[in-house]
Formats: sequence, structure tokens, C-alpha cells
Amino acid sequence: MATSDRPKPESESPPDLMAALKRAGILSEARLGEIRSRVLAGEYPVDPIELARQLVKDRILTEYQARRLLSNRPGGLIIGRYIILEKLGSGSMGRVYMAKHRMMGRVSALKIIAPEISNNERVVARFQREMRMVGKLDHPNVVRAFDADKDRGILYIAMEYVRGDSLGQRLKTRGVIPPKELVDYAAQAALGLQHAHERGIIHRDIKPSNLLLGDDGTIKVLDLGLATLMEADEHASFATADGVAVGTIDYMSPEQACGREVDPRSDLFSLGCTVYHLLTGRLPFPGNSPVERLGARISGKYAPVSGVKPDVPPKLLEVMDRLLANRPSDRYQTAAEAAEALRSIFAPAPSRLAGPQAPDGAPAVPRPAPSPVPPPPQIKYVHVRPKYPSWFQPIANLAERSPAGAFALILGFLGAAFAAGIAAGWMIFSAA
Repeated sequence: MATSDRPKPESESPPDLMAALKRAGILSEARLGEIRSRVLAGEYPVDPIELARQLVKDRILTEYQARRLLSNRPGGLIIGRYIILEKLGSGSMGRVYMAKHRMMGRVSALKIIAPEISNNERVVARFQREMRMVGKLDHPNVVRAFDADKDRGILYIAMEYVRGDSLGQRLKTRGVIPPKELVDYAAQAALGLQHAHERGIIHRDIKPSNLLLGDDGTIKVLDLGLATLMEADEHASFATADGVAVGTIDYMSPEQACGREVDPRSDLFSLGCTVYHLLTGRLPFPGNSPVERLGARISGKYAPVSGVKPDVPPKLLEVMDRLLANRPSDRYQTAAEAAEALRSIFAPAPSRLAGPQAPDGAPAVPRPAPSPVPPPPQIKYVHVRPKYPSWFQPIANLAERSPAGAFALILGFLGAAFAAGIAAGWMIFSAA
């Protein structure tokens, strides 16, 4: 580890590292005794910062753990049956850590649900129901959940740790994704969604950051079952736009954005928005504010792909038109159907050459009858109606009856706000 990267405390006087380690509880008594003996023998440095650096070098501590201990924050490094190793990221739902099971040693991605969400009893009840369903998911294109529980008021989920980045991160670091590569990723995501839909789970928050790209090229759908926790929290509504609606509104289906009931076809619209963004680097429904983007979504008009990226294969444009259809009945009706359409875009055309011919006089060999194709599984449509605050509910109700009327009402609100701003400015100018 470079000297500039070594663990440093937040204060000038670091605490007693051995005492902090004991309070943290992340090492066994035997390991603590070994470290103490090596310090007394002069094999390990006495200085807390240098000792932490040595323990990181020897892989006894991680850099994240060392920083926490040197900052005198040993608490919180153990959640339930898991030891926190590193912080992976954070979002509106909470924080994600790399963690290790204390007994089994298995490394997982541990998601800690934000306290402002998990303190609600309704959220806890919904969490328990959703996790029972999510725990049954087992598919190569779904991030598996191993464990879920509550520890000292903290809700957490232990999930499969995927080495790689999300497609959102891929877009930020490397730019747009080539069509052929993107089609493969989208088809994999659709197969993962099909698996969830068949078991009654609608994602409701498909976006680039919820599609993980593993180092082996496998796409895995993340956060299945978590979006509905927002519905159980009275305070996590459309009004709290910073992390709940605004952060995901660019990928919402029209019916979800307007407060209507949603089914698996809503996820397909969100997948279409995701494909559009990853293909062009732009959002399909642009606008200067969430309200403008919502209005564009309600009106059903998305910016043509050809105006941004003219070299997109026509078959891909056709698939995107189906995914982004305003009415659910005009979209693909299942995620499996969408996956098949995506994979057919770059599939090689069947050969027109005749197969090998039998020699003259040889008896014709009958071809075996094709195996019967099993009927597609019946999808359980789970309808979820989003919550909205009182000020937004009239717009949602109007949108359900008349999207055009809701769009006009939104524009009216914008016009009124603009007029009010002009009037206020004139009054201030007159007073001056």
C-alpha cells in the first residue's frame, strides 16, 4: 500500500487501536492475542496508524475497517451475522457493503435499508413478505438473495456479490454501448425479469444502475422486491422527489408515473427506456424538470433514436418501439417474448441451401417428429398502485382518465408558476 493511501484517522490523535479492535468484535480473542503479542515482541509497530497499515498489509483488516477504527468508530462493523469489509455504494434505499458471514465465511453484498424507511412498521411487514418471495428466485440473470433479517432495528439483505459494474457505471466510464453488445445485455435482463414475473414479482425500478454486468459478461437484475418498500412508507412518496421518484422517473412506464396499476409489462417499458439511454447516452423523454419529463411520458412521445444515433439497425428500432409503446397492450406481453425479439435482431439468417440428399435409390429416412413445445407458464399479474401526496393525486387521477388532460394541467401549472414569478419580479422592481 502506498504511503499516501494508508489508513488515516479523522482526528490528529488516533485512539488505541487494540481497544477499538476489541470493541468492534470483528476479530477473535485468539487473533487479538496474537496481534498483542507481536506488538510486545516488536514485530508489529506500536503507533496506531502504522499498526493499522501493517494489519491491512497482512490482510487482517480491510482499508475500510482500518479507517473506521482509527476514527474511533468501531461500532457498526458487525450487522447480524455479517462482518462489514468494504463500502460498495449508496442510494435512496440505503447503503451497500461487501460483507462476510461470520461462520460460513461467504462474501456477500449486504444492503442496509435506510433508517428513514425501515423505521416504519408497514415497511417491515412488507419487507418480510417480499423477501420470502425474493428468496425463491434462482436464475443466472437475477442477483440471488441469501439472507434477510433485522438487527437492532436495522433491516438488511445479504445478496450474491457480483464482481463487475452496473450498466449505469459502464455508461459513465466508457460511454454508450454498441448495439450488438447492448442487445445481448437487454435480452439477458429480460430473461431474468421473466423468471421474477412468473413468480409474481414486478421490479418497478428497472434502470441502468439496477443491471449488473459481471466480469464474465453475465447480466444480473438487482433489487427485485425492494421498490415496493416505498409503497409501504407513507413518507416515501412522489413528494420526496430527491431519491424516490425523480431518481427513477426517467425509466417509469406511463401507467406507473400516472399512478395507475402496473403489471409485468411496466417493467418492459422501463427496460426500453434503459436500452434507449445506454444506446444513445440520452434519455428518451427529455425535459428541464421532472414535471416536464413526466408530461412527455404521459403524452407518449419519445425522442426518435434516429435523430441521435442514425446507424441503429432497423430491427432494433422496431423492438424499441414495442418496448416503449404508450399502451401496455401494444408492448410485448411477456419478458420472454421481448427477449426472443431482442435475440433475433442479430441472429444469423437461416441457410437457404438444401440439406444433404440421399443417394439415388436409397430409401428415404423419415425425420423424427418434433418434440412438443410446452405451453408458456401462466404469469401471475400483481397489481401495485403507487402512493402520491394529496397535491399530486388529482393529476394522477386525471392522467388515468385522460393523459392529454393531465399534460395540459401540468403545462397550466408551469404557466401559472412562470406568471407568478413575473408578477413577483415586477412588484419588487416597482418597490425599488
